[in-house]
Amino acid sequence: MIKREKFYKFIDEVIDQRITFGENEELDIPEISEMSAEELAYLRDAIDSMRSDLSLLKSYVDQRIRGRLTGKAFRFGERIYRGKNASKLVPYDNDKILEFLGDDWKAAVRPAFRTTAIKAIAEKRGLNPKVIMESLFERVETEQLDVTPVSRAPKFLTDKLKNDSDIVEIGD
Repeated sequence: MIKREKFYKFIDEVIDQRITFGENEELDIPEISEMSAEELAYLRDAIDSMRSDLSLLKSYVDQRIRGRLTGKAFRFGERIYRGKNASKLVPYDNDKILEFLGDDWKAAVRPAFRTTAIKAIAEKRGLNPKVIMESLFERVETEQLDVTPVSRAPKFLTDKLKNDSDIVEIGD
């Protein structure tokens, strides 16, 4: 097993080499190069666990940012963080939807319900797609975080967010 202190020392070394030599240079960490296959496997397992933990942490941080930026945009370095309201359709009752679809279910389920297919099936059956969608799904309001490089952000945001750490109110 790799001790936590040693693992973080390796991470610090990777960061130092990335900053010094750039991301395209191959790493040179003699202590890792000298490890046995078993030690390398332990290190690899620790890296996989860390990747999973970092993903959880990133999601947690994104949720906090999203909560603080609803209806706002924030420039940080070369990225723009934009909190916006969104909505999604959530089935009231999966069995009711499958009953409605009948033999057409394969066209509309991949692995979630494909709303465009359900609308097309309703039209094919001579039914009002909007009424069918309202009877089968509820619209749930959500918040969404959009992180975009400044170079790819909408012009109205780049015009408003000229400096690092600027925050502006935006409409949904």
